[in-house]
Amino acid sequence: MNERKLIGNILAEDNDSDEEPLARFTKTKRHVLLNKDELSQLFERPTSAPAVYLPFPQVFWAEKDPQYTIGNISSGLSELSVQDSFSVHNPPPGLSNPNLNLGAPEFVPSFSAPPVPSKMSELAEIRGRVAEMSRDQAGSRFLQQKYEIASAEDKQMVFEEIYRCGFSIMIDVFGNYVVQKILEFGNLEQRRAIASVMSGRVIELSMHMYGCRVIQRALEVIEVDQRRFLALELRGHEERLVEDQNGNHVVQKCVETLPYQFMSFIVDALRPNIIYWTEHPYGCRVVQRIIEFSPREAITDVLLTVIRNAVEISKKNYGNYVLQHILDKGNPQDKQQLINAFPGRLYELSKHKFASNVIEKCLIVGSPDQVKVFTKEIFAPERVFELMTDKFANFVIQKALEVSKGELQHFLALKVNEHAAALRNYPYGRHILNCLEKIKKRI
Repeated sequence: MNERKLIGNILAEDNDSDEEPLARFTKTKRHVLLNKDELSQLFERPTSAPAVYLPFPQVFWAEKDPQYTIGNISSGLSELSVQDSFSVHNPPPGLSNPNLNLGAPEFVPSFSAPPVPSKMSELAEIRGRVAEMSRDQAGSRFLQQKYEIASAEDKQMVFEEIYRCGFSIMIDVFGNYVVQKILEFGNLEQRRAIASVMSGRVIELSMHMYGCRVIQRALEVIEVDQRRFLALELRGHEERLVEDQNGNHVVQKCVETLPYQFMSFIVDALRPNIIYWTEHPYGCRVVQRIIEFSPREAITDVLLTVIRNAVEISKKNYGNYVLQHILDKGNPQDKQQLINAFPGRLYELSKHKFASNVIEKCLIVGSPDQVKVFTKEIFAPERVFELMTDKFANFVIQKALEVSKGELQHFLALKVNEHAAALRNYPYGRHILNCLEKIKKRI
């Protein structure tokens, strides 16, 4: 197969002379990349000149019969070198710059980088419309995404426009998320300014569906002194806020983020009726935070009151969560006292919808001696079969089998096997047998 010669982007046809493809190439004047040999051919022609000037420091003219060679051409923009003996002369009269001969038939690509147009940031393009966009679902999402990675200037621009809207943007269904993002990623001065807008309206914001989220985020990120001033506005309204579906979250956040001396007024407000709040659908959450974040010595009376009433609280829809929280987060002394409050009532509590969850948690966190006491009462011969077939107590039996060790586990397994034939006739009984099979496979 005959090889055809390629000049520029022109492929020589069969029987073409060397001049014909070159002539066709010169007519196209396309912006193409030339290799070293092709560029040398163009330089050898007397009519060749680039459309834009090459980055030579001077106009080069050969004294006589110059031999042009190009070398060291690379992807860099300033690495063109001409290797030969040249002399620097003034250009001929009437030609101020032969390197700008736009009438040349061929095009030689420039080695200078094209100018990069300056691009305005996406946030700068919406200047004056930030508040409007923050109230739109798509606009709010856009602002949240861009604000995290924005420059300091763009962040300041967004902050200023949001700050002018003040309270109204904090309670907006979409705008509140933008305010939260400023609190999270803004600078210290911006956070202080946002917090100052909240001052005097903390109660209103706390009880608002969207405003309470802004208050919570502010309590997480602003300085302690400002947190303290915001929290002080809650004084005298503690019970009202705890009972509110939105306000209780703000009270919880105060307990989590403030030193005890700055939020003790909340504990003092709930202390007289702690049993009521323990069983309240929203109050139980606040009580859990108090138990978790308050110094033990400051809430000893609260814990003792709850433990003394543990049996009744365990039966409550929401109170049982408080007891489980003590078992999870309390100190060892509180855990032991709480676990010791249930023996003697285990049969009744194991069959209860809510209390059975507390008994399971006791088996998980209790000491080996406490587990032995619990299992002895639960597996009493006269009642164990009834518990195994109960829709709630069967989970307590399963948990006892799982957490017991060694000889105790072997003893409990024998107790279950004594009733295996009868248990197969009960749906909850079959759960017990399945649990026992899994334990045998692990041993």
